[in-house]
Amino acid sequence: MYSKDDLNALYRTIAANIDISDEMFDAAEKEYTDLGKWIDEETPDYKISIFPQGSFGLGTVIKPISNEDDYDLDIVCQFAKSYGLSAKELKIDVVKPLLMHYKKSSKGIVNKRRCWHVDYDDIPQFHMDIIPSFLASSGELIFITEHNEEADTYEYIGSNPSGYIKWFFDRCAKQHERLYQNYVKEHRMVVMQADIEKVKRRKVKTPLQRVVQLLKRHRDVMFAYDDSGNKPVSIIITTMAAILYQEEDNIIDAMTKILAAAPKWIHDNMKDGEYFIENPSYAGENFADKWNTHPERAATFFTWLKQAADDLTSDSLYA
Repeated sequence: MYSKDDLNALYRTIAANIDISDEMFDAAEKEYTDLGKWIDEETPDYKISIFPQGSFGLGTVIKPISNEDDYDLDIVCQFAKSYGLSAKELKIDVVKPLLMHYKKSSKGIVNKRRCWHVDYDDIPQFHMDIIPSFLASSGELIFITEHNEEADTYEYIGSNPSGYIKWFFDRCAKQHERLYQNYVKEHRMVVMQADIEKVKRRKVKTPLQRVVQLLKRHRDVMFAYDDSGNKPVSIIITTMAAILYQEEDNIIDAMTKILAAAPKWIHDNMKDGEYFIENPSYAGENFADKWNTHPERAATFFTWLKQAADDLTSDSLYA
């Protein structure tokens, strides 16, 4: 049995322990930076930038459960424009040869729906999911390649990974700034203007970020031996948590309110009888589209929500 303060302290400790270490974070940063430099040197006819998306950009990375597993490093390979390339040409004819020649991969590279999945032999701690894309004329939106495996066709679809990261941090901006100021004072730091955002993103973790990390770890433990494909996906967990977060200043209050509100929020946002969890940075994109063709995934998500609430926020935890 715990007091509320004890439970918050415990959750902060657990979240810190499952967070990526500074050394591993720096190693990941070096890997995608090195890949970007190499691609830039190998492609004089194209202007390309490489940057992380997903949990690395959001500060919600968690360690793999097993030491035999590695970190997922989601990377956007962004061309400055389309250069007249079709989606298939960009992914197959341009990006694939670059990734094949960058370093040795005994496992080869795997063509997934929106990315290339690569395990390089000399980068044992990480596997990379590299998303071919090009920048839209608007300057923020991008078009990524999507592979329809059944029809074996390729097309461009819109996306906005940098916009999603900005939206996520806007959802916890008040607590982020408060914790950043506390961090600077505690460490007696003078932070150069250019480094402020880097310090914020790496060293300061809000209750929202910690909740997302803890929910993802609970999910991973609960589905550790489940290969059904119904395991709740991180983007839905993250979006749900960020939308329902109300700038609570501690983990347990944020966790409790998010998990309590989630089922009703999901049902209230259904459209025409179908699940619809919209990408907050790209209107019309439905993160829950697969729930409508695979209803067992929605059922599994609701089962997990209830179990997470019972395990992480139940009154029985309190003294």
